[in-house]
Amino acid sequence: MRKKELKELEEYLTAQFPKLASVLGRLESGYIVELEDVGQDINLVILNELPAFIQVGKDFKIPTLVLVKMAGIESTQYAVVDEGAVKHLLNGADVMSPGIRECSNFQGGALVAVWNPSKETPLCIGRALMSCDEIMRVRKGKAIKNEHYAGDKIWRKCLELLARKSR
Repeated sequence: MRKKELKELEEYLTAQFPKLASVLGRLESGYIVELEDVGQDINLVILNELPAFIQVGKDFKIPTLVLVKMAGIESTQYAVVDEGAVKHLLNGADVMSPGIRECSNFQGGALVAVWNPSKETPLCIGRALMSCDEIMRVRKGKAIKNEHYAGDKIWRKCLELLARKSR
């Protein structure tokens, strides 16, 4: 990426994801890795040698679990699930309302990181299908559509890139 592109991206990320942008710091380098085996027009954006975002089309839609883990639970809207939900989420299932034990004050449509019961590790990132208030009141049905989870092809590519970097 050129310096101008990095500067524009830094401004966008600072406005949209301020706590995630602070983990990345000043953007010195960046490139895009095509993910042909994941889906059409889905790429991985590497910023400052870190797999940072999933690009869908022209938009930087979803932060990677790597970046969210580094930034911590308060860096995005979040939900915390019970132990019974963990294995299902790691297989790509959507997040069901009864499995959610706690959530930040998000609205429907928000990007939400879903954390394990100990709040140490994000399990997936998805789009809220209802607000946190609704989830806690209704307690049934799908609450968050799983878009990126630990164990998916994107996550495995992130780990591969990080392993290559540490050599």
